[in-house]
Amino acid sequence: MKRAFTLAEVLITLGIIGVVAAVTLPSLITNIQDKHFKAMFKKQYSAVAQAMLASFESGEDIPRFTNDTWADMVYYVCDIGSRLKYVKSGIKCEVFKDNPNASVVLNSSNSNPDVIWHRDDEWYNKRKEPQRLNSGYWKYTFYLADGAWITFACTRDVFVDVNGAKKPNMIGRDIFYFFIPNGYFQPSFSKNSNSGISGSVNSCSAPYNELITEDNYKEDCESGSGWGCSPLYILQ
Repeated sequence: MKRAFTLAEVLITLGIIGVVAAVTLPSLITNIQDKHFKAMFKKQYSAVAQAMLASFESGEDIPRFTNDTWADMVYYVCDIGSRLKYVKSGIKCEVFKDNPNASVVLNSSNSNPDVIWHRDDEWYNKRKEPQRLNSGYWKYTFYLADGAWITFACTRDVFVDVNGAKKPNMIGRDIFYFFIPNGYFQPSFSKNSNSGISGSVNSCSAPYNELITEDNYKEDCESGSGWGCSPLYILQ
């Protein structure tokens, strides 16, 4: 007689395989997604760095990079944004380019209402807590050709969602940050210099701000808000 598995044995084996797959597959998919998100963040970080350098070399509106008033934001945001491959902008930058003395208060005549950052409670930190951004900065946003969103907030914060409106919309997974430091012309994780990590992310949106430092960014990435993943992925 030829030996063979019984129907019951086959069903039990398939059941075990199914259970193992159900347990391990979501984790595997998440890991693959996170590697993709990480690579996309590095790409956007590099793109903004090149745009900032091009702005510096052009000599256009460079003094505004060293100012800390929110009223100057629209000029360096538009200058940097013009060098990115965006398909939509929350600011009608041509208005300010053609009239450098125009009011920086954004309204229906100089902004696009359909281009904004994530609305309140539609994005999350790694603790799965809903997040908010000061609504005054929602329109300082560019939708890029590759699907990423970049927004400029709180004067010098830059937020990147590498896949735009698509989920998970979570800090440290598809949402990242860096700063435009005062007096420097390349991105940093410090608001004051290119050395060290010290700055309150989303500082104008208390209590949704987080202090990221050289001492806590690794821990924050692993078990905190997720903002610490940004310097972790770029610097290591």
